[in-house]
Amino acid sequence: MVFQAGQPLKFTAVQPIFLLTITIGVVFHGLVYSVWRVLRWYSFRRHSGIPEIEELGKTHPLEQKLDGTAIICGGSIAGLLTARVCADFFKQVIIVEPEEWLTGEDGMRRFCSEQEHKRTRVMQYTSLHGSQALLYAGLRELFPDLDEQCRYSGLGVFPGDRKNNFAGTPIPAPVDSYGGTLPKTIYSGRAGLETLLRRLVLGRGSYPNITQIAGTVVGVLPHSEGDASHVSGVKIRRPDLTIEELDASLVVDCTGPTRAGIKWLSQSGYGTTNANTDSSSKVALQNARISFDQKLQYSTLTCKVTPETLAKLPIPPDQTPETVTFTLLEDGVENGRRVIALIRGDGNEISLFAGQSSDESVKYESLDSMRSLAQELKTYQKRPIPGWLYEAIDILEEAQPEIQFSHVRIPYIQYHRTVNLPSNFVALGDMDPIYGYLSFLFPTLLHVSDYRVNASQGCTKALIGAAVLNKILLKSIKTPVTNNKHLPTNFSEEFFKEHFDKTDAFWQLTHLLDYGIPCTTPVPGENLEAGSLDAQAARVFWDGANGFGSAVDIFHPWLVLKTLFDTAIGG
Repeated sequence: MVFQAGQPLKFTAVQPIFLLTITIGVVFHGLVYSVWRVLRWYSFRRHSGIPEIEELGKTHPLEQKLDGTAIICGGSIAGLLTARVCADFFKQVIIVEPEEWLTGEDGMRRFCSEQEHKRTRVMQYTSLHGSQALLYAGLRELFPDLDEQCRYSGLGVFPGDRKNNFAGTPIPAPVDSYGGTLPKTIYSGRAGLETLLRRLVLGRGSYPNITQIAGTVVGVLPHSEGDASHVSGVKIRRPDLTIEELDASLVVDCTGPTRAGIKWLSQSGYGTTNANTDSSSKVALQNARISFDQKLQYSTLTCKVTPETLAKLPIPPDQTPETVTFTLLEDGVENGRRVIALIRGDGNEISLFAGQSSDESVKYESLDSMRSLAQELKTYQKRPIPGWLYEAIDILEEAQPEIQFSHVRIPYIQYHRTVNLPSNFVALGDMDPIYGYLSFLFPTLLHVSDYRVNASQGCTKALIGAAVLNKILLKSIKTPVTNNKHLPTNFSEEFFKEHFDKTDAFWQLTHLLDYGIPCTTPVPGENLEAGSLDAQAARVFWDGANGFGSAVDIFHPWLVLKTLFDTAIGG
């Protein structure tokens, strides 16, 4: 296009080419964006677990319920959530819990701080704990009066901004992207959350078809008529050491770190490749377990302080006494990617947490050692750690903290690939893939059931497992079954496949992050080779960390283009 003063506009032959280029660019961008939207919709539906969580808590007519009994092996968080789901589908649900005191009043107190006992089989019971926003959303579906019950037990419900910090660089929460208010989460310790759930499930009479008995499941019972496609019940050992057998239409392994289901199935001949079944893509149960060891160890100092001491703490202006939180992951992995955190716990408890991966035993047994760690941590460009953290440690030295120390290994039971499993056996909670090291730092990944130190994972993943079970059971009650008692023959296989689709991304993400730590022992057959965020990247990070995202969010066209541009200019 050519322009001269006082003359009409004249167009040259360049204009059609220019317009064509612009048109092609706009069409290409629209096409790429449309493809991304379709991929995200597909990935969200298949992998996020949110559609399944939205279906939780819907009751069904009594005539649609299965006549048999669902046996829940283990009464921790995964077991309690599973029992709540099964109550909507079975006329009877029995939780078998080894710790006898949990069947009484002490296990369901209003305030966990008043409990006379402590969990002996859950190492995180008095350790650092955090919950994802997705967990709160799911619990609201299962328990409509959740907010009221949290207030009754002194547990806070606030927007889920955990003040995460990568090596001195704060990770901004996408408050503006969410219209000014982030989705809420529960601020509590592990003991407070588990005690609340136990009271909601067992202590109010809301679910009369759920009972909890003291005992330990020691085996499954093959069907008496020789039908190996499903088990007929379980064998339990009572506290007085007597053995008892219980009939079961469904057996759910929620035993956590003991992974007892593997032993039960093996003893009864399940999970073997010589079974009369198609095993071309399956593996024997003994080969279904994969693991790696990131030599992870951590210490938690729990300071039970007085209200006066709590009032003295230097709370940052963008936080409140009820939600005060600070987490920082060290820059570099040469020291085992050390992490330090301060978080408000149950009641008037403040927890200080330190963790790292190391071949040697490392313990932080005093507030002074926590202070020294904070001073040693390497941050990006030597950015200083906030002074209020040191002030808080100084104030807390007046308290007498309880010390917790644990070492963890990360197992992954590939039930979805295992041959010859009974059709009415499933496992969820700590029995399936778990998250890695960053679960300490980010609620993307924090606690659930018993053995992983990964907090969020834990609980949120247990919720996702319960939601998947709800989905498969809902399909089952619409499928003709023998005497309305037996589940479909593909029930177990369908559950494990669906559960794998919903949770595998957690395992893949965090175990690869742990591979950046030199002392990590990788999964057999693998090796250790296998900056600031803008508003859009922060939204993707936060959504992923709290269970609201999908596996393709990071591939949004604009994020890809910005990443390529930053790489090209050396940013």
